[in-house]
Amino acid sequence: MIFTIDAGNTRTKWALFDDAGEVVWQDACLNADVASAIFLPDGQTASSTIIANVAGKDHAEKIAAQLQKFHIHQPHWAKASAEACGLKNSYAQPETLGIDRWAAVVAAWHLIQAPCVVVNAGTAVTIDAIYPMSAHNLGYGEFKGGLILPGLRLMQQSLGQATAQLPIPDEALTVPSSVARQQIFAQNTADAMFFGALHAIAGAITLMSHTLNAMFRTWPNVVMSGGDARTILKNMTADVTRQTIIVDNLVLQGLYLLEKEAQQHQTRSAN
Repeated sequence: MIFTIDAGNTRTKWALFDDAGEVVWQDACLNADVASAIFLPDGQTASSTIIANVAGKDHAEKIAAQLQKFHIHQPHWAKASAEACGLKNSYAQPETLGIDRWAAVVAAWHLIQAPCVVVNAGTAVTIDAIYPMSAHNLGYGEFKGGLILPGLRLMQQSLGQATAQLPIPDEALTVPSSVARQQIFAQNTADAMFFGALHAIAGAITLMSHTLNAMFRTWPNVVMSGGDARTILKNMTADVTRQTIIVDNLVLQGLYLLEKEAQQHQTRSAN
Protein backbone atom coordinates (compact mmCIF):
# COMPACT_ATOMS: atom_id res chain seq x y z
CA MET A 1 0.00 0.00 0.00
CA ILE A 2 1.25 3.48 -0.91
CA PHE A 3 -0.12 6.44 1.04
CA THR A 4 -0.13 9.81 -0.74
CA ILE A 5 -0.73 13.35 0.55
CA ASP A 6 -1.28 16.47 -1.55
CA ALA A 7 -0.96 19.56 0.66
CA GLY A 8 -2.18 22.49 -1.44
CA ASN A 9 -2.55 26.15 -0.62
CA THR A 10 -6.02 25.75 0.89
CA ARG A 11 -6.80 22.05 1.31
CA THR A 12 -4.90 18.88 2.13
CA LYS A 13 -5.99 15.73 0.31
CA TRP A 14 -4.85 12.16 0.78
CA ALA A 15 -5.37 8.70 -0.68
CA LEU A 16 -4.21 5.14 -0.03
CA PHE A 17 -3.43 3.09 -3.15
CA ASP A 18 -3.27 -0.69 -3.32
CA ASP A 19 -0.64 -2.59 -5.33
CA ALA A 20 -2.78 -2.34 -8.48
CA GLY A 21 -2.98 1.45 -8.24
CA GLU A 22 -6.59 1.52 -7.07
CA VAL A 23 -7.68 3.98 -4.38
CA VAL A 24 -8.89 2.13 -1.28
CA TRP A 25 -9.19 5.15 1.04
CA GLN A 26 -9.29 8.90 0.47
CA ASP A 27 -10.32 12.05 2.26
CA ALA A 28 -9.52 15.75 2.54
CA CYS A 29 -9.67 18.68 4.92
CA LEU A 30 -8.92 22.37 5.09
CA ASN A 31 -5.30 23.04 5.92
CA ALA A 32 -6.40 24.62 9.18
CA ASP A 33 -7.93 21.29 10.25
CA VAL A 34 -5.01 18.97 9.44
CA ALA A 35 -4.22 18.42 13.14
CA SER A 36 -7.43 16.39 13.40
CA ALA A 37 -7.18 14.63 10.02
CA ILE A 38 -7.96 10.91 9.90
CA PHE A 39 -5.18 9.91 7.53
CA LEU A 40 -5.82 6.15 7.71
CA PRO A 41 -8.80 4.08 8.87
CA ASP A 42 -8.43 1.88 11.93
CA GLY A 43 -6.17 -1.11 11.34
CA GLN A 44 -4.89 0.12 7.97
CA THR A 45 -1.17 0.55 7.28
CA ALA A 46 0.97 1.70 4.38
CA SER A 47 4.30 0.38 3.15
CA SER A 48 5.43 3.89 2.22
CA THR A 49 4.20 7.47 2.31
CA ILE A 50 4.88 10.25 -0.22
CA ILE A 51 3.90 13.89 0.23
CA ALA A 52 3.60 16.88 -2.10
CA ASN A 53 3.57 20.02 0.03
CA VAL A 54 3.29 23.53 -1.40
CA ALA A 55 1.77 25.02 1.77
CA GLY A 56 5.04 25.85 3.53
CA LYS A 57 7.24 24.62 6.35
CA ASP A 58 4.76 25.18 9.17
CA HIS A 59 2.12 23.08 7.44
CA ALA A 60 4.69 20.36 6.74
CA GLU A 61 5.45 20.18 10.46
CA LYS A 62 1.75 19.83 11.26
CA ILE A 63 1.40 17.00 8.74
CA ALA A 64 4.45 15.21 10.14
CA ALA A 65 3.08 15.47 13.67
CA GLN A 66 -0.30 14.10 12.62
CA LEU A 67 1.30 11.26 10.66
CA GLN A 68 3.08 10.06 13.79
CA LYS A 69 -0.31 9.37 15.35
CA PHE A 70 -0.78 6.81 12.56
CA HIS A 71 2.70 5.32 13.07
CA ILE A 72 4.13 6.96 9.94
CA HIS A 73 7.53 8.34 10.91
CA GLN A 74 9.62 8.62 7.74
CA PRO A 75 7.51 9.95 4.87
CA HIS A 76 9.03 10.81 1.52
CA TRP A 77 8.75 14.57 0.94
CA ALA A 78 8.70 14.55 -2.84
CA LYS A 79 10.52 17.01 -5.08
CA ALA A 80 10.60 17.42 -8.82
CA SER A 81 13.45 15.73 -10.67
CA ALA A 82 15.04 15.91 -14.11
CA GLU A 83 13.24 12.74 -15.19
CA ALA A 84 10.70 10.28 -13.80
CA CYS A 85 8.12 7.78 -15.03
CA GLY A 86 9.09 8.19 -18.68
CA LEU A 87 8.85 11.99 -18.57
CA LYS A 88 11.70 14.49 -18.99
CA ASN A 89 11.50 17.74 -17.02
CA SER A 90 12.64 20.60 -19.27
CA TYR A 91 12.63 23.25 -16.57
CA ALA A 92 15.93 25.18 -16.56
CA GLN A 93 16.36 24.01 -12.94
CA PRO A 94 14.17 20.90 -12.71
CA GLU A 95 14.19 20.74 -8.91
CA THR A 96 12.57 24.21 -8.71
CA LEU A 97 9.39 23.02 -10.42
CA GLY A 98 6.51 22.78 -7.96
CA ILE A 99 6.02 19.18 -6.89
CA ASP A 100 2.27 19.49 -7.41
CA ARG A 101 2.81 20.40 -11.06
CA TRP A 102 5.37 17.62 -11.53
CA ALA A 103 3.10 14.98 -10.01
CA ALA A 104 0.17 16.20 -12.13
CA VAL A 105 2.06 15.99 -15.45
CA VAL A 106 3.49 12.58 -14.50
CA ALA A 107 -0.06 11.31 -13.91
CA ALA A 108 -1.33 12.87 -17.14
CA TRP A 109 1.52 11.32 -19.16
CA HIS A 110 0.70 7.94 -17.66
CA LEU A 111 -2.91 8.35 -18.84
CA ILE A 112 -2.33 9.94 -22.26
CA GLN A 113 1.00 9.52 -24.00
CA ALA A 114 0.29 12.19 -26.59
CA PRO A 115 0.37 16.01 -26.82
CA CYS A 116 -1.54 17.20 -23.78
CA VAL A 117 -2.43 20.32 -21.82
CA VAL A 118 -2.53 19.61 -18.08
CA VAL A 119 -4.65 21.97 -15.97
CA ASN A 120 -4.87 22.02 -12.19
CA ALA A 121 -7.49 24.55 -11.11
CA GLY A 122 -7.36 25.36 -7.42
CA THR A 123 -6.26 28.43 -5.44
CA ALA A 124 -3.81 28.94 -8.28
CA VAL A 125 -4.25 27.55 -11.78
CA THR A 126 -1.39 25.77 -13.49
CA ILE A 127 -1.46 25.09 -17.24
CA ASP A 128 1.31 22.83 -18.47
CA ALA A 129 2.32 21.16 -21.74
CA ILE A 130 3.59 17.62 -22.26
CA TYR A 131 4.22 15.71 -25.49
CA PRO A 132 6.20 12.78 -26.92
CA MET A 133 9.94 13.32 -27.28
CA SER A 134 9.86 11.96 -30.84
CA ALA A 135 7.66 10.10 -33.29
CA HIS A 136 9.96 7.11 -32.92
CA ASN A 137 9.70 6.87 -29.12
CA LEU A 138 6.10 7.60 -28.20
CA GLY A 139 6.44 6.10 -24.73
CA TYR A 140 8.92 8.75 -23.62
CA GLY A 141 7.64 12.28 -23.11
CA GLU A 142 8.73 15.79 -22.24
CA PHE A 143 7.29 18.35 -19.86
CA LYS A 144 7.95 21.52 -21.83
CA GLY A 145 6.81 24.14 -19.31
CA GLY A 146 3.68 26.10 -18.61
CA LEU A 147 1.83 28.94 -16.94
CA ILE A 148 0.71 29.85 -13.42
CA LEU A 149 -2.32 32.10 -12.90
CA PRO A 150 -4.38 33.16 -9.90
CA GLY A 151 -7.40 30.89 -9.49
CA LEU A 152 -10.99 32.03 -9.92
CA ARG A 153 -11.42 33.16 -6.31
CA LEU A 154 -7.91 34.57 -5.88
CA MET A 155 -8.12 36.66 -9.05
CA GLN A 156 -11.35 38.28 -7.89
CA GLN A 157 -10.07 38.79 -4.35
CA SER A 158 -6.95 40.50 -5.69
CA LEU A 159 -9.09 42.93 -7.67
CA GLY A 160 -11.22 43.70 -4.64
CA GLN A 161 -8.24 44.24 -2.35
CA ALA A 162 -6.27 46.42 -4.79
CA THR A 163 -9.09 48.75 -5.86
CA ALA A 164 -11.30 51.21 -4.01
CA GLN A 165 -14.71 50.41 -5.49
CA LEU A 166 -14.65 46.76 -6.54
CA PRO A 167 -16.09 44.29 -4.02
CA ILE A 168 -14.08 41.57 -2.32
CA PRO A 169 -15.85 38.23 -2.95
CA ASP A 170 -16.86 36.04 -0.05
CA GLU A 171 -14.67 33.06 0.86
CA ALA A 172 -17.32 30.79 -0.67
CA LEU A 173 -17.11 31.36 -4.41
CA THR A 174 -20.53 32.25 -5.82
CA VAL A 175 -20.96 30.99 -9.38
CA PRO A 176 -23.45 33.12 -11.36
CA SER A 177 -26.46 31.26 -12.73
CA SER A 178 -25.46 32.32 -16.25
CA VAL A 179 -22.09 30.54 -16.03
CA ALA A 180 -23.11 27.90 -18.58
CA ARG A 181 -23.85 30.56 -21.23
CA GLN A 182 -20.29 31.81 -21.71
CA GLN A 183 -21.36 35.25 -20.52
CA ILE A 184 -19.27 38.08 -21.96
CA PHE A 185 -21.62 41.05 -21.44
CA ALA A 186 -21.91 40.91 -17.66
CA GLN A 187 -24.50 43.37 -16.34
CA ASN A 188 -23.37 43.77 -12.74
CA THR A 189 -19.94 44.27 -11.17
CA ALA A 190 -19.73 40.94 -9.34
CA ASP A 191 -20.51 39.01 -12.54
CA ALA A 192 -18.06 41.16 -14.51
CA MET A 193 -15.29 40.22 -12.08
CA PHE A 194 -16.25 36.54 -12.07
CA PHE A 195 -16.43 36.19 -15.84
CA GLY A 196 -13.30 38.29 -16.31
CA ALA A 197 -11.40 35.81 -14.16
CA LEU A 198 -13.07 32.83 -15.79
CA HIS A 199 -12.32 33.92 -19.35
CA ALA A 200 -8.74 34.84 -18.47
CA ILE A 201 -8.14 31.26 -17.32
CA ALA A 202 -10.10 29.69 -20.20
CA GLY A 203 -8.21 31.91 -22.63
CA ALA A 204 -4.83 30.77 -21.31
CA ILE A 205 -5.85 27.12 -21.68
CA THR A 206 -7.06 27.83 -25.22
CA LEU A 207 -3.78 29.55 -26.10
CA MET A 208 -1.78 26.57 -24.86
CA SER A 209 -4.02 24.18 -26.83
CA HIS A 210 -3.70 26.19 -30.04
CA THR A 211 0.08 26.38 -29.62
CA LEU A 212 0.36 22.58 -29.33
CA ASN A 213 -2.01 22.18 -32.27
CA ALA A 214 0.28 24.34 -34.40
CA MET A 215 3.32 22.31 -33.31
CA PHE A 216 1.86 18.84 -33.91
CA ARG A 217 -0.94 19.50 -36.43
CA THR A 218 -3.43 17.78 -34.15
CA TRP A 219 -5.55 19.00 -31.28
CA PRO A 220 -3.99 18.07 -27.95
CA ASN A 221 -5.78 16.27 -25.19
CA VAL A 222 -6.65 18.39 -22.15
CA VAL A 223 -6.52 16.83 -18.69
CA MET A 224 -8.14 18.94 -15.99
CA SER A 225 -8.24 18.55 -12.22
CA GLY A 226 -8.98 20.71 -9.19
CA GLY A 227 -12.05 22.20 -7.58
CA ASP A 228 -12.81 24.72 -10.35
CA ALA A 229 -12.14 22.41 -13.30
CA ARG A 230 -15.78 21.82 -14.19
CA THR A 231 -16.70 25.50 -14.02
CA ILE A 232 -13.82 26.43 -16.31
CA LEU A 233 -14.56 23.58 -18.72
CA LYS A 234 -18.10 24.89 -19.30
CA ASN A 235 -16.65 28.14 -20.65
CA MET A 236 -14.09 26.80 -23.10
CA THR A 237 -14.68 26.48 -26.82
CA ALA A 238 -15.49 23.21 -28.57
CA ASP A 239 -12.15 22.99 -30.39
CA VAL A 240 -10.44 22.73 -27.00
CA THR A 241 -12.98 20.65 -25.13
CA ARG A 242 -13.44 17.93 -27.76
CA GLN A 243 -10.66 15.86 -26.15
CA THR A 244 -10.91 17.07 -22.56
CA ILE A 245 -11.25 14.84 -19.51
CA ILE A 246 -11.52 15.71 -15.82
CA VAL A 247 -9.46 13.52 -13.49
CA ASP A 248 -10.06 13.87 -9.77
CA ASN A 249 -6.97 14.01 -7.55
CA LEU A 250 -4.48 14.03 -10.42
CA VAL A 251 -1.63 15.03 -8.09
CA LEU A 252 -2.28 12.07 -5.78
CA GLN A 253 -2.20 9.72 -8.76
CA GLY A 254 1.12 11.20 -9.86
CA LEU A 255 2.55 10.80 -6.36
CA TYR A 256 1.58 7.13 -6.39
CA LEU A 257 3.41 6.64 -9.70
CA LEU A 258 6.52 8.46 -8.45
CA GLU A 259 6.66 6.37 -5.27
CA LYS A 260 6.02 3.13 -7.13
CA GLU A 261 8.91 3.87 -9.49
CA ALA A 262 11.16 4.74 -6.52
CA GLN A 263 10.32 1.39 -4.90
CA GLN A 264 11.12 -0.44 -8.14
CA HIS A 265 14.51 1.31 -8.35
CA GLN A 266 15.27 0.31 -4.75
CA THR A 267 14.37 -3.31 -5.48
CA ARG A 268 16.64 -3.42 -8.54
CA SER A 269 19.49 -1.82 -6.59
CA ALA A 270 19.11 -4.36 -3.79
CA ASN A 271 19.35 -7.21 -6.30
